Amino acid sequence: MNERAQRRKVLPIEVLGNIGDPRALDTLLEFIEGDANPPLQRVVLRAVGSIGDEAATQTVADRLVAEDPEIRSGAARALGQIGDTRAIDPLEDVLDEDDDDSVRTSAAWALNQIGTEAALEAASEHADDRSFIVQNEAEKARDALDDDTRHAEPAA
Repeated sequence: MNERAQRRKVLPIEVLGNIGDPRALDTLLEFIEGDANPPLQRVVLRAVGSIGDEAATQTVADRLVAEDPEIRSGAARALGQIGDTRAIDPLEDVLDEDDDDSVRTSAAWALNQIGTEAALEAASEHADDRSFIVQNEAEKARDALDDDTRHAEPAA
């Protein structure tokens, strides 16, 4: 399957993502570097997210500044699936600075998926975002923080 994916065919790339074997990353990560072939990059980002290996974090995070908003959004979602806490700061930057609502929504979703206190705090700060969906993700983060606080309180 890896050999077929090297020919940059969508179906084998999707299958590699579904299999989830990190050995496929060497092949897949080279397909998302640069700005060539945005449709292929989107497929590869979904596959890399499905694999979920932290070795892909930096390469995927580099795509958060791509020209194409769909690639930035896909990169944010892949980072959420990977779950590496090193992605919190870049995702927070996207949430603070990106002009595209779908990209900011993906960044907020990704922070919720990472789920650490720092990630949830970063997402929860956007409850007043202009996008309703970003506001919704911020509320989810706030609720998760509240749940964590309630569970951390000692019983009286």
